[in-house]
Amino acid sequence: MAEDEREDEPQEGRTTFNRIRGMDVYDAEGEPFGHVHDIEINKTTLNPTKLIIHKGFFGKYMRVNLKYIDKITEDAIYLWISPAKNLIGTRVIDAEGDEMGNVKEAERGKDGGLEYIKVETRVIRTKDDEEQQIDSYAVPMLSFEDMSVTLPTPLEEGNVATRMDMMKESIYIEADDIIDVGKDCVRLKKRKEEYIN
Repeated sequence: MAEDEREDEPQEGRTTFNRIRGMDVYDAEGEPFGHVHDIEINKTTLNPTKLIIHKGFFGKYMRVNLKYIDKITEDAIYLWISPAKNLIGTRVIDAEGDEMGNVKEAERGKDGGLEYIKVETRVIRTKDDEEQQIDSYAVPMLSFEDMSVTLPTPLEEGNVATRMDMMKESIYIEADDIIDVGKDCVRLKKRKEEYIN
């Protein structure tokens, strides 16, 4: 049965779709994430399921599950997570402070926590005359100030490298290997060489 209300004000502790539409949305760090464009509703259960958020003038629309909402105030919605997509393009720094590359992909698990990141880095692979791989070396991210690369010299006698290939390689790094995720960079537990196959 419909409730008879004389005011258009929602009941205590509730809000309406019209009030939420257009609200600014902020991530866990308090950074602007976009604004609410619409709300998605499950046709079977009739429950709202996701916010459809518009990310700026030229931005895309993004769906954020309602379970990620920390609080709703009079003029904004605050999430308790920072979307994984915000990490794309962030620099990745290894345990020694060397830059590995940039985040190309980031994925959150079902619990909302970061599951892994995909980093594109540069690697030199050395091969012998029979095209057998001898070793792999992580190549530092070069700048115009430092255009030289020094390869480690092998200590053991054995196959001699006759060919070197420099290539880009994608590395998947599990969340357990990530120490810190900041606005400027992602810091890792291990040296970059430990992530290269």
